[in-house]
Amino acid sequence: MNKIEQIKVEKDGLDVGADIPRYAQLGFEAIEEGDLERLKWWGVFFRRHTPGYFMMRIRIPNGITNAVQLSAIGGITDRYGRGFADITTRQQVQLRWIRIGDVPAILDQLRGVGLLTLQTGMDNIRNVVGCPVAGLTPNELLDASPVARAFTEMFVGNKAYTNLPRKFNVTITGCRENCTHAETQDLALVPATTSLDGEPVAGFNVLVGGKNGSGGYRVASPLDVFVRPDEAPALCSAVALVFRDHGPRDARNKVRLAFLLEDWGEATFRDVLETRLGRPLERAGADARLSKATDHVGVFRQKQAALNYVGLLVPVGRVTSDQLIEIARLASSYGTGAVRLTPDQNVIISDVPDAKLGALTAEPLLKVLRYDPSEIMRGLVSCTGVEFCNLAVIETKRRALAVARALEAKVHHGKPVRIHWSGCPAGCGNHTVADIGLLGTKAKVDGEAVDAVDIFVGGSSGPQATPGIKLLESVPCDALPHVLESLIRHVDAEKIRRQLRSLTPTPAAGVSTAGIGAPVVIRRDELADGGCKLVTVNGADVAVFRRQDRLYAIQNRCPHEGGGLGGGTLDGEDVICPLHGYRFNLETGACSTDPALRAKTFALVPHAGGFTVEARPDRTSHPA
Repeated sequence: MNKIEQIKVEKDGLDVGADIPRYAQLGFEAIEEGDLERLKWWGVFFRRHTPGYFMMRIRIPNGITNAVQLSAIGGITDRYGRGFADITTRQQVQLRWIRIGDVPAILDQLRGVGLLTLQTGMDNIRNVVGCPVAGLTPNELLDASPVARAFTEMFVGNKAYTNLPRKFNVTITGCRENCTHAETQDLALVPATTSLDGEPVAGFNVLVGGKNGSGGYRVASPLDVFVRPDEAPALCSAVALVFRDHGPRDARNKVRLAFLLEDWGEATFRDVLETRLGRPLERAGADARLSKATDHVGVFRQKQAALNYVGLLVPVGRVTSDQLIEIARLASSYGTGAVRLTPDQNVIISDVPDAKLGALTAEPLLKVLRYDPSEIMRGLVSCTGVEFCNLAVIETKRRALAVARALEAKVHHGKPVRIHWSGCPAGCGNHTVADIGLLGTKAKVDGEAVDAVDIFVGGSSGPQATPGIKLLESVPCDALPHVLESLIRHVDAEKIRRQLRSLTPTPAAGVSTAGIGAPVVIRRDELADGGCKLVTVNGADVAVFRRQDRLYAIQNRCPHEGGGLGGGTLDGEDVICPLHGYRFNLETGACSTDPALRAKTFALVPHAGGFTVEARPDRTSHPA
């Protein structure tokens, strides 16, 4: 039994809460070794880089907070935390430089405004991530934030969930613009539609087994399950408890849910899940996500008439107590007091009427926390780094800012560049899903060990997720301004992603792959507009697309260099190959990029209430 498992056997992590007042009186030196770990169940983290001081992590489900809470956090930061805090990639706030003697008072102040720190570390379900503009953006299938809150209420403070084999990351999102890195999560609920009892239903498809650390990026696997919003909290609970009861508990770097999935396979996992729930699960619906992603930074119309939300960039997530208090004031003065934190470490002020928008954007704070940041600063994300983290091997936040500011002065190519820093292989900076990902390491320069990074390019999450590939190793951090400038100028991350997808084709939004066998029936209502389903006809892969109310069938393999057209995007009546951008007409197969090329198209014929693909290709498809 490893050390952490022994600590959990001896005493539940939540039980250390009763000891916090005693430790606050006796001081840091009196804390027992096991309790030093158990304090993490209460969101209190010892950091060896700051002896005698702690970090505290505040749980903020879905990143939804308000002016009263933010003002309280600002006051705590000013009084106890040396005047600054960090927004995390899980939409939380981390307090720094906290003494154990001040923890009871801080917990009381947080409880007074409805905030908790429970189970934000160690082997627990971490903060549930969601679209930061849930309920506000017109680009969502549904507001998923009530589901995130309901699930959170099920497990916070509940000892049934405090002895997982390892940490458990969850996202629940209805946003169609891929703003939560769903494929990196142990459990992800993403927007989807299906037909139940003949009626269209909006809900979620279920992905499982994603991760960043413990061996690198594993893209979460589709579980082939659709769940309705009212049933989603119970399903999330059941997935976590299956992990609790069956997950491995040996080496700490081999015990994430991903390893249980690799052992069982998705079908067995689904069967065990159905047994725990006591009912069969609906098969996956049509993925309703778009191919694009967003960070919600800028000024955007809400779905509510005459209201707007304003996304402010917080460089590398570090924010001062004065800024927190000022954000709270602005949210109350110009909106309803609502504030949202984003997975990219930024802040959103919502519910701003049209008439107040100009005055808000003229406020001095918005010249520092900008709604119109540079293309370099906009995509900048950084983990905590060696300054406060026990695992990190390099300093990240200050260096990330310095490198970004150097690049700002040199690079002006008109499109945002996502540069993410992780100080260690745990990957808290999400470097694996960035245009350019930087992973901290050490290198020898003239016989001296210096801070360095491995450089990854082409990573992404979303319906066509691609793990970034390592391009350069052990690049000294002092060389980064020059190296990254060259990369940004000469490497197109999107082209790299297209090439990676062609090597390992990833289905587009709404794809479900059919095997060889009986004719596969395709129904219009199982596909979202722009969605695709792959079927096999006489051993050949065929991509069936829905465009508006019509279905089209075209060969999946691009005639140019073999890219998967099923992973492409639709533009009018054309599908664009994700590998090199060649365009093929869905009905005729004609290629407007190279007239010498033509894709085979297929007829769709009525069958069993839907349509099947006719085995013989045609020069002109017959849409259904």
